[in-house]
Amino acid sequence: MKAHMGLHRVFNSRIVQNAASLYAVQFLAYLLPLISLPYLARTLEPLHFGLVAFAQSFANWLAVLGEYGFTYSATRSLARQRERKEAVAGIVASVLGAKLILVLGMVLLTLGAGAFVQSFRQYPELVFWALLIAIFIALRPTWYFQAIERAWLVALMEGLIRVGHLAAIFAFVRGPEDAWVALAAQALATGGVAGLELYLMYREVPFRLPNLPLSWVALRVGFSLFLSRASDSLYTSANGMILGLLTTPVQVAFFETGNRLARPGLSILWPLAQAIYPRINHLIRRDAQAAQRLSRLALWSTLGIGLVGGAFLAILAPYLIRLLFGEAYETSVRVLQVLSLLLPIVAFGYSLSMQYMFPRQMDREVMYSVLSAGLVNLALAALLAPRLGALGMAFAVVAAEAWAALFRFFVLKRKGVL
Repeated sequence: MKAHMGLHRVFNSRIVQNAASLYAVQFLAYLLPLISLPYLARTLEPLHFGLVAFAQSFANWLAVLGEYGFTYSATRSLARQRERKEAVAGIVASVLGAKLILVLGMVLLTLGAGAFVQSFRQYPELVFWALLIAIFIALRPTWYFQAIERAWLVALMEGLIRVGHLAAIFAFVRGPEDAWVALAAQALATGGVAGLELYLMYREVPFRLPNLPLSWVALRVGFSLFLSRASDSLYTSANGMILGLLTTPVQVAFFETGNRLARPGLSILWPLAQAIYPRINHLIRRDAQAAQRLSRLALWSTLGIGLVGGAFLAILAPYLIRLLFGEAYETSVRVLQVLSLLLPIVAFGYSLSMQYMFPRQMDREVMYSVLSAGLVNLALAALLAPRLGALGMAFAVVAAEAWAALFRFFVLKRKGVL
């Protein structure tokens, strides 16, 4: 009875509030692409739309380096120390110092991409704006607000980025020659929100200048999570970039048309897991049984959402593609139907990592799952994409996500956690 009342209080406090706010912004995240993507796809036409998608995929992949897994490692550390003001200030300083080091690496990688990637050599303005997008994403302190269970603020800021980006697209993108404008709008919207979030954080946290030793500590602590995120990006955010290197910008356009309808669908899975994650970290050393019950409830709830969402997306795929993008993107119908399988698969795998593995510091096991899945994705992409184009990339992505989910399941079974 006591445990039941404890869980009742949990779900009537910050978890429900945070989950509700996150679901609101994820609904917005799904709705807005249904407005902006058809406009961009038709206005830029497949070639330039594919170039923009390729640059955005590169930016997302680059941002993984800047984020370095701090969304998980820093959130976990702050959630456990949030009552100690000086400890919080030290963690914040070390994380931001680490991010400044990482920005230098991002710049160097971008210079290399600008020199060797054909699309970027032809359109250097795209790689410039892609770099700015990545830097601003990396500098956003979302990990701080998640740790103090104020995810509603992160949701609000994410909504501001999306609305600002959408408004700029309709105001300034008029034809294929404006492809760079779509990237510039995203960069400026993200940069403005990153600055506002940093200001709000430092209204509450004493400012400490980062120092190199603590920054290296933060990098070392988060290394296994970074490898997980970097490997994960090989079969999530970097797929457009991988496909662009293996095929043509037009195939990237066909893949990303389906992918950008499926990925926002995946976003319905995150809010519940993200809202509960800091509470499980808070409970796990105080009431392990309550943490286990909360983990189980989150797993089954998220999986149920994924099953329903995936079924709807598969059924509606032909109508969505034809209505929103027109006959020029007919190839994307089968791509979207294949990618609809991601919703239940990712729901299962993501919940296992967020609700069971990360709170129990099984970072290495998660890292192994995504490293191996990244290799599966690359191998299948190299095999299938040159032959099947966008559809081959879709098969590779689904297979990689399934591998990662099954890997985590069997690890947890072997350790007796499930």
